[in-house]
Amino acid sequence: MKSSVTRSYTDGLFASQDYDGLVWLSSMLCGSRGFNLQSPTYALPRALFLFVESLAWFAQGLRSGVWTYFEATPPVRQQEMLAALGDLAPKGFDEQYSAGMRGWADAAQAAAVDTWLAQSDDENNAFLWRLAEQNRAMIDALLP
Repeated sequence: MKSSVTRSYTDGLFASQDYDGLVWLSSMLCGSRGFNLQSPTYALPRALFLFVESLAWFAQGLRSGVWTYFEATPPVRQQEMLAALGDLAPKGFDEQYSAGMRGWADAAQAAAVDTWLAQSDDENNAFLWRLAEQNRAMIDALLP
């Protein structure tokens, strides 16, 4: 089967490193063969699970507050995410996520994580691009 995504297109996404590119890569990973919504890690390799789930956490948290993310995310997926953040993300990301897990139903605690997300948006997106770059071969292998 011939690939429907050209290498030059994905090269352009990686070169521009804009937010829309992150969303496109995540949507392609979520539509890839083997993606399984029922699996706590979507049946993706750990780094790619972290990429997809971090983007969901960041985006949902910025749009409507972290409580919407944590309320809708199964606890087993939250545990997988916390472990992946601890292993692969910059220092402190796992602490913010853990604070959201513990306090999403408390307005003051959720607001503190919301503030961190808003203040760290550029850093969070840069982390996602570094993660994508480090795992480019796996991403390319999953793209149609």
